[in-house]
Amino acid sequence: MARKNRVAVIGASGRMGKAIIQVLSQSKVSELSAAVVGKGSVYLGLDSGLHSGLKQNEILFSDDLSKSISGSDTVIDFSIREVLSDVLSTCKEFKKPVVVGTTGLTETHKELLKETSKIIPIVYSPNMSIGVNLLFKLTEIAAKVMGDLADIEIQDIHHRHKKDAPSGTAEKLKTILLETLSRTESNIVHGRHGILPERDPKEIAIHTLRAGEVIGDHTVYFFTPEERVEISHKAQDRKTFAVGSVKAAEFLVGREKGLYDMFSVLGL
Repeated sequence: MARKNRVAVIGASGRMGKAIIQVLSQSKVSELSAAVVGKGSVYLGLDSGLHSGLKQNEILFSDDLSKSISGSDTVIDFSIREVLSDVLSTCKEFKKPVVVGTTGLTETHKELLKETSKIIPIVYSPNMSIGVNLLFKLTEIAAKVMGDLADIEIQDIHHRHKKDAPSGTAEKLKTILLETLSRTESNIVHGRHGILPERDPKEIAIHTLRAGEVIGDHTVYFFTPEERVEISHKAQDRKTFAVGSVKAAEFLVGREKGLYDMFSVLGL
């Protein structure tokens, strides 16, 4: 039987890290090689309670970033953006492909991803969910058909703990709409308040809600005078993002250097 793909998980103590570990524990193709918790420039070891149910003799838990990455076949990073540079540098050093699902990345981070992808293969997506990436594709199709006829709005709902707003997914939807319709950031409005002029035909508004424990809901609306089209995705379990992340890690095995997205992983 062929050896399983060994995956190192960076940010394993977070909500997503725990979900990824659970998916890996059930995978027939990949397994957990090592797990690292990243916080600033300090890497902390895992609490044993985070990996209950996994066979300890099959898994190495490490607080050493270099050791964890060098001993893996692929890396999944769901830590925090402040450690992305360290993660990419270490992956580059050991020539290890990496899946980056960390949110709130700046343009500087994205440039770093592009530069590093000249050395190693990287999958980066603001949302690893298979369903959300279908949402991206359907939004592109709808924009091509209805974009010049419709008023377009984006709604982003997440749990009260989420720090970035709008979400990376909402930002990706915005980018798809702008590129498809040849519009610019000047057409974007974030919420509305006060006495406003009549809506500009090319305006695209983004509305952000942060409340409760909502995992992630996104809807793109296309309004015409005669009808309304709504394209929605509602996450019911964080496992959906974990499944996509593990699928992306498996996609990267043996892949040529370059920057890939989930469209590439899913054949969209």
